[in-house]
Amino acid sequence: MAQRTRELLDVILVHDDPVARNRLITQCYRDIADQLALVVGRRDLNWFSFGAWASGTAGAAIRGERIPVDFGTSRNVAAGNLAIIADVAPAAICWLDEIERAGGPTPDALSRTLADPLFGRAPKLAEAIRCYHEAALLLPGIEADPVHDKTAAELILLGNIRMGEHEQTVVDRFVDAAMPLGGPFGLITTRFIAIETPDGDIDVCRDVLAPAYLAGQIFPAVLLELDNVDLRSACDAFGQSRGTDTSASNALRWEDYDDRMGFILTFFRAYQRDTRFFDVPARYLPALLDGAA
Repeated sequence: MAQRTRELLDVILVHDDPVARNRLITQCYRDIADQLALVVGRRDLNWFSFGAWASGTAGAAIRGERIPVDFGTSRNVAAGNLAIIADVAPAAICWLDEIERAGGPTPDALSRTLADPLFGRAPKLAEAIRCYHEAALLLPGIEADPVHDKTAAELILLGNIRMGEHEQTVVDRFVDAAMPLGGPFGLITTRFIAIETPDGDIDVCRDVLAPAYLAGQIFPAVLLELDNVDLRSACDAFGQSRGTDTSASNALRWEDYDDRMGFILTFFRAYQRDTRFFDVPARYLPALLDGAA
């Protein structure tokens, strides 16, 4: 599976049609999400499962849809879409390769992964992989032990946030270029930014609401209160509640990194156990690969 994903990434990196390339990128996200789920489980969403939907949503902007005034927005969304997958996919593939070689998430597999020079340049990616790896070690016991379940869920959430922090750093210059005037123009453009989810479009200018799959509860039970020290620090860093208050989660200035990350953190936390995200809509994917495993 990792070899096939590596071959798909090679095709993506030389593809010059941004619309068709976006569908291949979304497929790549879906493939990696499924492969990671074999390691960390499907109870909690990994960052790549969110990434597939985000990439599919980006496809609308790349095609020039939902853009009130296109001052290079579609071009920069396409460039950011490519930059992210080119940056994060090799890291995930490296880890998956080492796990396959070791026959599981062993300490040697992790140490060999993090010895790769690409992680030396990307400490947030390294931390994300470490979180996923530690969560994978807990997988055999989570059904029988609610403590393991909560610990693993918090580790995966932290891994998703670290991936998000790294990704948003990579894409920051493309977001700035897509909103070249900033200020009032940025506020107006942000009004047109929505993230498609299984519940429909989520407006980033509104606070994160309770997802349908939780029947009125804002976060999964294991994430209602956060015990992980680094998770609590991340909430503080991006102005988000450690408890269940989501009133500061809206992102009114999408060009602002901290604003974006505040929304992303709370969005990830709310939807982490919504396994509908593993079912990526066929309209996001290249026609010849629809339904591919």
